[in-house]
Amino acid sequence: MRTLFVFALVVLFHGSALAATLDVTIVRGDFTGPLQLSIAPRAGGKAPQWSATRTLVAGKSSVRFSDLEPGLYVVMASGPQPLQRLSAKANVDSDGTTVRLVIPKARADVRATMAGQPLAHAGITFTHRELRWPVTVETNDDGRFAGELWEPGVYVASISRGRTSAPYSADVWLSPKPVTIDVPDRHVTGRILVGGKPLAGAAILLRSETSESTLTVRTQSGPDGRFEFIGVREGALSLTARAPSYLDSDPVDFELVGAKAERAVELELKRGQPRAVRVLDARGAAVGDATLFTACAGHVKSTASTNAEGRAQVALPAAGTCAIFALPKEGSLAVAPVEGKEALLIRVPEAASSLKLALKTDGGEPFPALSLLMRIDGTVIPPAVSRLLSSRGFMLMTDDDGTMALQRIPRGTYEFWPYRTAVEGQMLYETATEFDAPISIKVLTGENNATVRFRPR
Repeated sequence: MRTLFVFALVVLFHGSALAATLDVTIVRGDFTGPLQLSIAPRAGGKAPQWSATRTLVAGKSSVRFSDLEPGLYVVMASGPQPLQRLSAKANVDSDGTTVRLVIPKARADVRATMAGQPLAHAGITFTHRELRWPVTVETNDDGRFAGELWEPGVYVASISRGRTSAPYSADVWLSPKPVTIDVPDRHVTGRILVGGKPLAGAAILLRSETSESTLTVRTQSGPDGRFEFIGVREGALSLTARAPSYLDSDPVDFELVGAKAERAVELELKRGQPRAVRVLDARGAAVGDATLFTACAGHVKSTASTNAEGRAQVALPAAGTCAIFALPKEGSLAVAPVEGKEALLIRVPEAASSLKLALKTDGGEPFPALSLLMRIDGTVIPPAVSRLLSSRGFMLMTDDDGTMALQRIPRGTYEFWPYRTAVEGQMLYETATEFDAPISIKVLTGENNATVRFRPR
């Protein structure tokens, strides 16, 4: 018998998208110095991540960026001074695109004050309102900064007095006309302590709530444990601190009212007792990069993330009733009570459902900006946890149309209590086990839609 050998010739074709080019031409005007040209893919609402940079020496006015993927880009021309920044949007297609930037002859004159008094040597970060690129300047002894301005327009100005001072932010219009940014004379200061000694690098969060909005501002404690918030909004405030290996502080709630007000707060952090946790999905596979929130008596006490094997260490107080909320990056939500002293296993149900809930009057008018206390299969989500979940896609608040949408959630019984203020939400949480919720929905696999109409009192 003869053995027949068959040889197969495999030809691999390596293909790629057509490389595109972007030509940038600068109309220099009176500017003759060197320029730096940068480009970044456009990402709506996010700061540009500059992916390519070219330098134009004095006298040169054009440059080409080659081998680009077709798409939307931001182009930035930068001079040596802080506000010598000029940007444009570019739609780069396979045939190539040309952008023309004209450098204007203009200057900015900015003054920073607090209650009318100069803010000397303060840092001001101006962030372009549309394209989100930032630039930072420093005021002089008179609280002023002056310099060339290449791109007039609307910016978010964030003013701070040092690394441990949280910024005060305001919208400003930068133009050749002088502008004054006056910071309200309301302060929250304090120290972070551990066993009576200062702790550096702790994160401090100040949340302010009005009838229109909720704002959270952050800063870090310095080597002496001190921190500062300037230009604080009037109204109800809540201050918390957290640091790795420590339990989050219980919130300190207070009010600041008036044109001039100050509050000093010392927050003591305590080390938590470590507890091993493992998170698995419905099929028993490890869930990596899941966020874990530990809540005790309605307060968030620690935060952790799972590794590739679904394992994490969480910090727990020595006593108290606690639960751990697991939020995988891909969606879903699981809750496990903390019991015993052994390692905890949390199984995350499949995220095969969604819920769109509309709240309206009998006449069809929406209820916007309503917060919702939520109970899932008998477990109430504390408002403090809900606020953290909102930054990860679980937005428990109605939009302008009076609608709340939850994506990639597990099936089950979902109950809701609407509320307006944080105080009202906490009161509802503390009494939720005693009353039936006004809204109860059986969420099945797939899309779920519900409209609830309320009669006026």
